Amino acid sequence: MRRALVLVVDGWGAGFLGCYGNSWLDTPALDQWACQSVLFEQCISECPDPLVLYPHLFGGTHPLGSQDESGLMTALADADVPVHLLTDDPRLAVLRDTTRLASVETFPEVAEVAAGSAEETTLARFASVLLDWLEEPAREEVIWAHMLGMLGPWDAPYSYRQDLADEEDPAPPEIVQPPFERENREFDSDHVLGITQAYAGQVTVLDMLLGEILATIEELPADKQPLVVLTSTGGYPLGLHGQIGRVEDGPVRLYSDTLHVPLLVRRPDAVEGLTRCLGIARLGDVLPTIVESFGLEVAPQDGLNLLQVRLNDSREFVLSGLGDQRCFRTNHWSLRYHLPDDVTPLDQLDLDQIVTELFVKPDDRWEVSNIADRCKNIAETGLRTALAIEQAYREGKLMPEIPEELLTEV
Repeated sequence: MRRALVLVVDGWGAGFLGCYGNSWLDTPALDQWACQSVLFEQCISECPDPLVLYPHLFGGTHPLGSQDESGLMTALADADVPVHLLTDDPRLAVLRDTTRLASVETFPEVAEVAAGSAEETTLARFASVLLDWLEEPAREEVIWAHMLGMLGPWDAPYSYRQDLADEEDPAPPEIVQPPFERENREFDSDHVLGITQAYAGQVTVLDMLLGEILATIEELPADKQPLVVLTSTGGYPLGLHGQIGRVEDGPVRLYSDTLHVPLLVRRPDAVEGLTRCLGIARLGDVLPTIVESFGLEVAPQDGLNLLQVRLNDSREFVLSGLGDQRCFRTNHWSLRYHLPDDVTPLDQLDLDQIVTELFVKPDDRWEVSNIADRCKNIAETGLRTALAIEQAYREGKLMPEIPEELLTEV
C-alpha cells in the first residue's frame, strides 16, 4: 500500500537547520530526519508565492510558463490516487477550482496570541491533524500539507526566545504577528537579533513537532509508512538585502535567504537514509518523485525523480521568478535581475538597461558579494541565457543550450 505525505512549511529557509550547517540553533529532530532521509543540499524554489507556484507545480509546468491541467495530477487521478491539500492558509482555498486536487481542507483561523505551551501553538494544531492521519488505516493517497509556518503567528511561548538570548542581549521582542520591514540601509543589529530569536523560537517548536511525527512513523510497519517530503515554498528574510519578513501580496527580494529551501525525502523504513545530494533540485521535482513512487510514468519535461537521478549530471540550472524579479541559478553562479516591464517581448529587451547582480556559488551562501562588475562576461552571458530559458517556458519549447562558462567553476 503506497501513500505519501508532503509537508510544506512556508517561510522556512534552509539556513535554520543543523543538517544544513546551522551551528547556532539546535534542531535535533530535524537532524534525525536527515539521518533517515535523502537530503538535497541545493533545493531552489521557483517562486515563493504558493498561489502562483502551486497550479504549475501540480500540473508539471514552470511558474514562468503556461499551466497544463493534463499533467502530473491527471496521472495520479487516472490511477485513482487522490491528492488532498490540508492547509491553514485560507488563500489556498481557490486551488479547489484551479487544480485537480481531490479535496482542499482549510483550517479555521485562530486568534494571534502567544501560546502558553508548545502544544497550544498553531503549528501544534496542524501537526495533530497529521498525527491523526498517520494513525488511520493506510490507503493509497497523497496528503499535501501546507503550513503557513513562519508566515503564520509567531506564537511559541516567550521563554523559547529568552532561551536563545545571551545575558548581554536585549530582551527579545514580544511580537506575535510576523514582522515585515524594508530598508535601503542596514538594519540595527540588536533589532535583527531579536527578530531572529523570535523566528528561531518558532523553528524550535517545529522541530519538536516533527520529532513527534517521526516517532509515530517509526512505530508503523515498514509497508504502512508513507513516503515523506519535508520542504518549503520559500524562506524568510531576516535583515539581509534590506528586508525583514514577507507579507501577502507584498514585495520580496529574490535572494538565497528566500529561495534556498530545505528538502528531505524519507522513504519507508528509512531506506537510503543519511544520503546527501549536492546538485541543484527544485520544487518542481517533488511531485514527479511521488508520481513515480506510485509506479506511474512521468513525461521528461515534468521534472526529475529525485530518488533515481544524479542531480549533478541531470540538472544544470533553476530559473526563479516573482513579479518582475528573476534569479537564474547554476551550480556555480547565481544571477539576479529585474525585467523592465511585462509588455516588451523578451527578445526585444535592451540588455544594457538591465542591472544584474552576480554571486559565486556555493561559496557565497548568503549572496552578499556582488561580482557582476568583475565578471561582466558571465553576467552578460547569464542574462541572455536566462531570458532565452524564460522564452522557452512561455512558448513551451525546448530549453536552449547552457553556455559552458556558466557550468564551470570560478
